[in-house]
Amino acid sequence: MNGVERKKEILRLLSQQESVEVEELTKLFGVSKVTIRSDLDALEAKGLLIRTHGGALSAENQKLIRIFTDTMTEEAEEKERIAAAASAFIHDGHTVIIDSGSTAVHIAKYLHGRSITAVTGSLLAMNALMNDESVELIILPGMLRRYSMGAIGPLTNAALEQIHADILFMGASAVTADGIWSSNLVEADTKRSMIKAADKVCLLADSKKFSLRGLGRVAPWSDIDYFISDSVPAEMRKKLEDAGVKVIIAS
Repeated sequence: MNGVERKKEILRLLSQQESVEVEELTKLFGVSKVTIRSDLDALEAKGLLIRTHGGALSAENQKLIRIFTDTMTEEAEEKERIAAAASAFIHDGHTVIIDSGSTAVHIAKYLHGRSITAVTGSLLAMNALMNDESVELIILPGMLRRYSMGAIGPLTNAALEQIHADILFMGASAVTADGIWSSNLVEADTKRSMIKAADKVCLLADSKKFSLRGLGRVAPWSDIDYFISDSVPAEMRKKLEDAGVKVIIAS
């Protein structure tokens, strides 16, 4: 078995059991610990796993992974209303960060003709805005996460350190009473970098996200200024408003 096949098998194992040990992989593949550690390091560099002492963890919550083309069509009407409500926060002269989540991408159409600067690692947001000369478009570098069609990882985070934005429009894989979650640990880290780069954070998430639980915690509600959704349970809404979040129902 060559190195490429070995790495594919490691990822297959992680999709089934969520963690692996160097010792077990050494025995399974009949190679040295140095070789296995090199394989794990290479996969971590691509954001495909997280290294631990003696092994690795899956970087993805497999139960939450959905192909981006599917998420764009799911709850499309709700996401459209959410994006329309979010557009009220866009003003000429603003610098805005657009996340790569499907709900956040819907907001790109509301940027057309506006004298703003848009910062994004989302390929679909780039495609929507690249021919609009009124929009100054800054494209974030990084590793492509194909499930969300957006840039993530150390290069993306380093670029965001050079950015100061007025507002971030952010999506999420899951939303709970104790915070915002992503299905990918590397993506969660990039979202935190986006939050640090913006004066205000506007979370866009449809109510379906309330029934899910992500792998990586992005942020507590205290980091969020506005939360726009199609519906929010009364108990949860009160908790968020007590935390200083302005909750907006897109109807």
